[in-house]
Amino acid sequence: MSFYEDKIFPFFMEYATRVFRREIAELIGSAEGRVLEIGAGTGANLGYYSPGVTEVVGIEPVAAMLEKAHLMVQKAAHDFPVKLQVGDARDLPFEDDSFDSVVACLVFCTIPDPELAAAEMRRVLKPGGKLVFYEHVASARPKVHTWQKRVNPVWRKLACGCEITRDTRQLFESVGFRYESIKNFEHPKVPPLMAPIIAGVAVK
Repeated sequence: MSFYEDKIFPFFMEYATRVFRREIAELIGSAEGRVLEIGAGTGANLGYYSPGVTEVVGIEPVAAMLEKAHLMVQKAAHDFPVKLQVGDARDLPFEDDSFDSVVACLVFCTIPDPELAAAEMRRVLKPGGKLVFYEHVASARPKVHTWQKRVNPVWRKLACGCEITRDTRQLFESVGFRYESIKNFEHPKVPPLMAPIIAGVAVK
């Protein structure tokens, strides 16, 4: 990782995503049992888990982000254990059917080979287990989507691999997830190119 990716971008990302925090907190409250969080980052979500959770395992590819996440674990002071580790969502080091819930919030825009990561999430979920997700996606409006495609190459470099043109809704369906609930909307407090959001719960 470069100095920018390792030290500067994590703080920028944490500030930029604050606008989503209330909605994400409400959504993560539905996670239960043994939970796997994909892209735990700086630990911003760790305070949102409910008493229905028995354990949280967080993976993050950037070790520098986990340094701050460990501080968030101490601050949250949950009764259940929280384990954080460097890991790749495309190759999860966990057994099949080993989690009750998987949480993915604002991460599928960045994961290389997102199809592999989606399939891996489904693999480690127990039958009937749920995927809790909140992701920004490609716009359904043709003009906005055209501009997303134009801006995406530059944005990808500035935002350390983040893509604004992904159809994550279709991606989750393609690996076998079934939507229990899904909300597709444009966030009013975000610039139009980054405003399209999907949020909800999908079931294995």
